[in-house]
Amino acid sequence: PLDYWKSNAARFPVLALIARKYLGIPASSAASERFFSQGTLIISKLRNRLNKSTFEIISCLKSW
Repeated sequence: PLDYWKSNAARFPVLALIARKYLGIPASSAASERFFSQGTLIISKLRNRLNKSTFEIISCLKSW
């Protein structure tokens, strides 16, 4: 895809800039996997009745 946008940058200059910006980012699932792993540590058999807002607050505090 990057080669296509490089060769067609003159035809579509704005789209080529956007493509270069976003297609150049390597895909990674590490952040989402880390978040879900953290969620399993927060929600356990002893803490299974946390409401959604409390869970969001705890997960945000742990990620900062």
